[in-house]
Amino acid sequence: EIKEYHFHVYFLQDNKQNRASALALREKIFKLIEKGFFHPVPLDTYNDSPRGPHSIGSYEVWCPKEHFSRVYSWFALHHGVHSILIHPLTQYEVLDHSDRSAWMGKPVPLDLSKLPEYVDKIPLQYPELGLGYSA
Repeated sequence: EIKEYHFHVYFLQDNKQNRASALALREKIFKLIEKGFFHPVPLDTYNDSPRGPHSIGSYEVWCPKEHFSRVYSWFALHHGVHSILIHPLTQYEVLDHSDRSAWMGKPVPLDLSKLPEYVDKIPLQYPELGLGYSA
């Protein structure tokens, strides 16, 4: 059973306007969380350069399955010029980022060779926050 998802928001890190737009979108997410509108968890950091399989600037928003519909709907209406990779969290990271993924906007090239095919345990998502299935 899939219990958690990642939404990866992409931006052109060397394009000031595109980067600013992505970070403004991230701030909107934080404000909606504070108001109780939905319960995703944006990672505290963002990547101003390629990291892992992601070929351009990005940040991730983690989401438990119970909030998937609302988070997906919000991104569908508000992602603007930014591409979003949506994938489940399972023990099969390459499949999660490829065959099991979906895109909003234009897909961004990924370097799947930087991911393990299989991990022994599903990665815990922010256990220090005491949220979701990591709690």
